[in-house]
Amino acid sequence: MEGAGEPALIIMDITDEMLAQIRDHLRVDDSSEDQLIIAYAQAAADYAEKYCDGVLVENFTPTSSNTPPPREIIFTKGIWAAMLLLIGHWYANREASGQGLSDIPYGVDDILFLNRRWN
Repeated sequence: MEGAGEPALIIMDITDEMLAQIRDHLRVDDSSEDQLIIAYAQAAADYAEKYCDGVLVENFTPTSSNTPPPREIIFTKGIWAAMLLLIGHWYANREASGQGLSDIPYGVDDILFLNRRWN
């Protein structure tokens, strides 16, 4: 249980429902690569947090007037869509080598841009 003033963090322990959505997105029918998929999902959450400059949360942490608010970003359906794009890209290109492999799929930065903190 979270104490008063502690952030309501989304720990990117991927739920069964999230894993099922990722498998559907990847068109994966079995659980043989679940650990790899979960690792990509956690990396996608990390990417989103770094890009948006805040911790992904379900609800903002209540603050008092004498403490600055934590740097938090609400975990939206858009962020989830951006994460799915990243997971799909990394899953499909896991063994690739060569020029341009660090490119992020179209749409990811555009979606995350809408949730970025600017102050």
